[in-house]
Amino acid sequence: MGWISPNARCPLCGASVYFYANEQGSRVFFDELGPPWPKHPCTDNPTRQVTTAGGRQAPSPRDFSIAQRPSGMRDRRWKPYVVKDITIEDGQPQITLRPLNGAGRGTSWTVSELLPLRAHDVVFVRADQMSYFDRDAFEPAVAENARRAATIAQKLITERDKEHVLATLTARVDAGEMTLDGMTDATVAVHAARTRGELADALKLRVTDLKVAPPRPGDLWLLAIAFALMAGATSAAEGGPSFLMMLPGLLLMATAVYRLNPDMERGPRILLAVVTALVAICPAGVLGGAIQVEILHR
Repeated sequence: MGWISPNARCPLCGASVYFYANEQGSRVFFDELGPPWPKHPCTDNPTRQVTTAGGRQAPSPRDFSIAQRPSGMRDRRWKPYVVKDITIEDGQPQITLRPLNGAGRGTSWTVSELLPLRAHDVVFVRADQMSYFDRDAFEPAVAENARRAATIAQKLITERDKEHVLATLTARVDAGEMTLDGMTDATVAVHAARTRGELADALKLRVTDLKVAPPRPGDLWLLAIAFALMAGATSAAEGGPSFLMMLPGLLLMATAVYRLNPDMERGPRILLAVVTALVAICPAGVLGGAIQVEILHR
């Protein structure tokens, strides 16, 4: 496993801390690297002096140690990476990342604008978001994978999605996160939205933070029943007739897949439903064949 060793000590309590400083003399100290970026309470004061190891201005992946372990304060859902290089492709910054411990494959990120990152900086990735320490703003920041975010933003939304989102606005007002006037404006914008991007803009959220309506339980049950019917048809048939016997299951499967993807245009949605149903023939056939063999053995 391993982790990066702290690069400073608190002058008050002697605890090991992670230290960042910039050319303007700003300083910040963390008890742990990465989200939720817990600041060290003793040194959460820019006027205090802190001794750093070797004069470094940021934690370094070169201090990675197998013996070191991250604390329980770090959110393990965010995976640590190191910036390998940053290039410009098709006018957009492309950030190549490698795993902090060097094991496994790296990944690459397309961002909408050049970020204050450089080679060997430590970042943290979760789904379509990347958390990093912004050297310009001098605070933790989150960036979206622009290519992935653009794909999500183009997805269509349904009335169910709008109802799901509108139901959360009252809770946001009660929590003090939104004013009544803001709720009114957001409600109008939500009703006018057609895509997830427009819906996220209405709520002033990143599109990767947007939560739309979950699948209907009935559609998931329909999918399961369809697969069971297809497997059952194979186990009960011999040779050629099995495909025809699978037909009810195939139709149910296609219907379920169609209903589970309301954010797609009609043409691609139908194509996905048909292809998924046809692809499901193979695993359903294998399962049905295994059941048939078991029945014959008995």
